[in-house]
Amino acid sequence: MRTKLFISFILIISIALLSNIVFENLIIKDFDDYVRSTEEDRVYWLLASIEGSYRDGRWDSLSLRESLHWAMMLGFEAYIEDRKGIRVLSTQDILKDLSQSMLKRMASLFELPSGVGRFSWYPLYVEGSEIGKVYVRPLKRLGYLPLKEDIFRRRGKEFLLISFFIAGGGAFFVALLFTFFLSKPIRNLTIAAERVASGDFSIKPISHHRFGRLYRFFRCEDEIDRLTGSFNYMVEALRKEDSLRKHLTSNIVHELRTPLTVIKANLEAVEDGIVDSPERVIKTLHGEIDRLIELVEGIDDITRAEASFFKRGHPETIVLGEFISSVASPFQGLLTEKGLTLTLDGNRSTTVSTYPDKLQIILKNLISNALKFTDSGGITIRWARDRKGVFTISVKDTGRGMEKEEMERIFERFFKGENSDGRGLGLAIVRELIETIDGQIEVESSPGKGTEFRLTIKEV
Repeated sequence: MRTKLFISFILIISIALLSNIVFENLIIKDFDDYVRSTEEDRVYWLLASIEGSYRDGRWDSLSLRESLHWAMMLGFEAYIEDRKGIRVLSTQDILKDLSQSMLKRMASLFELPSGVGRFSWYPLYVEGSEIGKVYVRPLKRLGYLPLKEDIFRRRGKEFLLISFFIAGGGAFFVALLFTFFLSKPIRNLTIAAERVASGDFSIKPISHHRFGRLYRFFRCEDEIDRLTGSFNYMVEALRKEDSLRKHLTSNIVHELRTPLTVIKANLEAVEDGIVDSPERVIKTLHGEIDRLIELVEGIDDITRAEASFFKRGHPETIVLGEFISSVASPFQGLLTEKGLTLTLDGNRSTTVSTYPDKLQIILKNLISNALKFTDSGGITIRWARDRKGVFTISVKDTGRGMEKEEMERIFERFFKGENSDGRGLGLAIVRELIETIDGQIEVESSPGKGTEFRLTIKEV
């Protein structure tokens, strides 16, 4: 990619160089056309003056001499022929009669007496009839006057050349900068993808940009940034999946060993004929099978929760009060049955942008957990949103509470407290899901005083 980008920038520079050359040629051509048109205008002024010197069928000598004198002042060598081709008067004739001071002044402007190049002739007309021809050619200019045009041409070329070096050099520098600047994230992604493909999920999240603060200040986000974000999420999902596989394998082995050992021992006892109470054996086998079924259901629950993690989903804007009320309402019957109250405390019109499918699973687990361990009093759910794009939700109960040692392990999979009859998966699912939506969970609890779970979540 780096080579392709560099070649693209070089192609752009080449096009700029070509356009610079074309532009230079157009400017010089337009200037030359302007010079020629100005010279033609002077010739036509001269023609008009000479034609005005022909009166009553003959040439006015004094007026004609003034016209040719003017021709020299305009920078031309000229001579006039009548209709028969006889030379009437020339600028060289005029030079013979000029004063020394005038001749000296003229000589400082032009190289006298002859011009340069071939003569061009123009017909002379009076009242529609041709009266003769005038032949003209430019005199060679001296001093600063002829240098003006050359200076303009040279300065024009120098300006275009300098502008090209500035623009071309700047473009070349930008080409190098952007070639490395734009290709580095892609190279990082390529290297990281190769490591992931080889089974290495330990890579750190790739930074979106080398100039992170400046980049975030201008709020620049392009396709590469979105690709990097998606890649980081994918790697995190694969890391979680790999960790889940290892944990599930370990947990399954640990949890299955005990009930299978008990079942095997009882079956061997039946085979050996040492069982004195078949009913007790059957009851034991039923209990262990129920334990296995519960374990399988727990594994299924956590697998579905992990599947929710792997699917990033789409954020939505929700009315937080209405959303929490809809999640809590299915528990109202159980709360009434246990004589508990449910209090919802927060601004009902607060809106946030988040992932409602994952937040629903989180809240259901927290409410279910609070309901399970609360025998009197009630459950209070509070929510608020601050100005920094962060909102909080807390679920507080007046239940049994927990010891410090128990609080440190409640988010571990398959961990069950002393008085718990669940699977030990609900809070593990909560913690893993809260991390997927860029949030945090905190817990406070005291034995006999209840427990409070606080969620802090960044808006999308």
